[in-house]
Formats: sequence, structure tokens, C-alpha cells
Amino acid sequence: MTDPESFSGALWAVLLITGIVLAFAVAIPADMALRRREDREQARNRYRNPHRGH
Repeated sequence: MTDPESFSGALWAVLLITGIVLAFAVAIPADMALRRREDREQARNRYRNPHRGH
């Protein structure tokens, strides 16, 4: 028979790992979108003033 405490511990571990994976799954696309936005802004500024930043 399975010990209820070990089952509870395993369930908490699975829930914790799932939460961490979901947090990264949300954070990665958000970070990629932010970087893309920053790159677009940088390219726009470079086009407006090509001598700035050298």
C-alpha cells in the first residue's frame, strides 16, 4: 500500500515543478518580445541619427 505522506510529498513536488515550468514558459516569450521591441527602437533611432552612439 502507498504511504499517504509520500504520495502527498510527491504531489507537492510535481505541483512545484509544474509551477516553475509554467513560470519559465510565460517569461521566455515575454523576454523575447521585450528584446524585439528594444531592437526595433534601437534600429529606429539609428535610422534617425546615424552618427549617434559611435
